[in-house]
Amino acid sequence: MDKLDLKILQSLDWHGRMPINRIAKIVHSNKDVVAYRVNKLEKQEIITNYYPVIDMHKLGYHTSRLYFDLEELDDDETKDFIDFIDKKINAGLIFWHDYLPYTCGIFLWNKSVYEVEQAIFKIKRKLGKKLIKYNYSLISTFRQYPKDYLFGNPTHTEFRSLEPSKIINHDKNDFNILKLLSKNARISTMEISRKLKIPQTTVSKKIKSLEKNKIILGYRAQINITKLNQINYFLEIYLGSNKNIQDIESWANVNKHVVWLQKIIGTCDLEVEVEVKNKEELNKLLNSLRKKFKSIRKIVFWSQEYKKLTFLP
Repeated sequence: MDKLDLKILQSLDWHGRMPINRIAKIVHSNKDVVAYRVNKLEKQEIITNYYPVIDMHKLGYHTSRLYFDLEELDDDETKDFIDFIDKKINAGLIFWHDYLPYTCGIFLWNKSVYEVEQAIFKIKRKLGKKLIKYNYSLISTFRQYPKDYLFGNPTHTEFRSLEPSKIINHDKNDFNILKLLSKNARISTMEISRKLKIPQTTVSKKIKSLEKNKIILGYRAQINITKLNQINYFLEIYLGSNKNIQDIESWANVNKHVVWLQKIIGTCDLEVEVEVKNKEELNKLLNSLRKKFKSIRKIVFWSQEYKKLTFLP
């Protein structure tokens, strides 16, 4: 990848639906060149998808996370299980990690605990004895940050936060538009119009309304960081006192390596995801964090890899 590729990637990282001609102006290049470069990034699987960041609270959903400890699965069994939780369980996020207590995890967006219970029953039936144990947590708040570390930015200057909020009225067409955008955030309004059999002007107005009401907070490219020799680490932070938890949040809001922050009901006090080149860079970040915040009792961490990332499966 050269500097132009990185500039294009930076635009799509935080503005995944940005038109090619607008990206071309930002990166000072020809739109045909930019279109070719984007297509190349997709073929190389550096960009694997485009998705809208949706405030699910405003649609009446809450966010659950399930961790699973599984017996050893071969490649075919792993692929089959991922396909199952993707298509039959409608998991939004699917991730695998190297942390011994659990093999993998998923995010579910549901309107009731009953729906979560039904999903667990289906997974139990699917896995049988291969499921050793599972863990359930409720996510109350989470934030997304741009991948500023990739683009030479010293700190974050913005983030997107999804917190408990009032439900916003929406109709079937709104929801169906969100479903199509979740599969590919760069889908054209003309294509959405054709698929849903509603006027293109209606589609455009509804997307603008969803953005104005902050149901859609933005759009992102899903970047395969392993292709860029980066590693995602998940941190569970345990505190002796919650009095400076907001200070840690403020640290995360500007640290260029932080990509997610989550407040949960269950397990630890705060969860943070960071992306770094190697274990040495991670240890440097952790040591700095411990030194800055003396109330930290323990940080448990592991590397993980996303298999799927979408907000409205």
